Amino acid sequence: MNLNQRSIQRPISVSGQGLHTGASCTVTFHPAAAGHGLVFRRRDGERVVDIPARIEHVVSTDRGTVLAVDGLRVHTAEHLLAALAGLGIDNCLMEMDGPEPPILDGSAAPFIQALREAGIAEYEEARDFLSVDRTVVYHDEHGVDIVVVPSEEFRVTYMVDYANPALGTQYTSMYGWSEFVDEYAPARTFCFASELVELQRRGLIQGGRLDAALVFLDVKDQDLEHLEEHFHVTVDHARLAEGRRILGDQDLHWPNEPVRHKVLDLAGDLVLLGQPLKAHVLVARGGHTAHVALVRQLKQEAVRKSLQKEYQQRLNAEVVFDIAAIERILPHRYPFLLVDRITELKPGEFVRGIKCVTINEPFFPGHFPGHPIMPGVLIVEAMGQTGGILLLNSYDRPEEKVVYFTGLEKVRFRKPVKPGDQLVMELTMLKQRRGMCLMEGKAYVDGQLVTSAEMSAMVVDK
Repeated sequence: MNLNQRSIQRPISVSGQGLHTGASCTVTFHPAAAGHGLVFRRRDGERVVDIPARIEHVVSTDRGTVLAVDGLRVHTAEHLLAALAGLGIDNCLMEMDGPEPPILDGSAAPFIQALREAGIAEYEEARDFLSVDRTVVYHDEHGVDIVVVPSEEFRVTYMVDYANPALGTQYTSMYGWSEFVDEYAPARTFCFASELVELQRRGLIQGGRLDAALVFLDVKDQDLEHLEEHFHVTVDHARLAEGRRILGDQDLHWPNEPVRHKVLDLAGDLVLLGQPLKAHVLVARGGHTAHVALVRQLKQEAVRKSLQKEYQQRLNAEVVFDIAAIERILPHRYPFLLVDRITELKPGEFVRGIKCVTINEPFFPGHFPGHPIMPGVLIVEAMGQTGGILLLNSYDRPEEKVVYFTGLEKVRFRKPVKPGDQLVMELTMLKQRRGMCLMEGKAYVDGQLVTSAEMSAMVVDK
């Protein structure tokens, strides 16, 4: 694994037809300075639009990963991005005169060959890795499961489980980037013969060719004539009788080539994180939609770790922000700073904070003397301050901003909070737009809900 940033030494071009759009396209790879990142440059007549290969620009994951800015798209970006990732190239400008990189042979190998011909340039600047320090889990209703666990090397374990007997269950494990170029980059994209008509009806695979993809035969004998008529192929019935599973004359590079291509797709989709990953990614039944959803979760991890690095002096496994970090984010001070630590933060979504209530709180002597109870308004204030951290973390310099709460709804006080209680405050973002937000706040003691409210707020300059 290379530790320094890389680019290429000279421009080089690759031309061909796009898989789904069918459009001809030439991609010219240009060297780029350290810190530039991977950026597509789409030319459409006189229009020139730069599209960074970042998760925020993903607009579709339908049979490929599609990026867009200002209406101009880059279709099926993942094979090209996987090639760059496999060679450890962090900085490159990819100039395109069409909407989709050429499919070539359906793998990343031709792109890798071209990039190697251009030469690899290594810079002095270090790469900014995202090192996962806790387990990240993704699951959806379609049975996709992804688990990301800490690892000093990037590793992938991938399993596919197709009910279709033409492919069935396959498994592979990549133990580092050193294996990618030879063992995974040449793996070709694939589909089932039974999918061809539907894909074509939806306007996809307009540039599909049998030398650019593996098509697994899963149709009955009576459907073979339909394939010959509509896709201009000759189906060899004798070879089918011998058990051949692939349409056309191609042979598999490996018995498990399809699942190896899934690793290739994952490698390309993970580029959208914007920084190389140090982790072991375990995937069952994944695809582009799940890959992209995982990248969004990992992006939250990257933001969390960036905030920790900027505001935290002392880190441990149970604290995201300690009191010193909180004081650098919030403007409040004793006796009105009512958050002691932040224990969980999902940027833009959720935050959990803790206030340890002691008999020494300045409000107890005057609030129900002899029967000390924390004022309800201060419980709400503590929730508000916790929510302020959730809101402020989305700004580059939160110390220059302040949160003003503009409304409270559905406030309920269910149980008193007393000295010795640990108040746990959980704030969930419901809506956020242009500096305004709506959050749901709940406060607990010993797992029992004591206060709840919906809180609206705005962020302004100090």
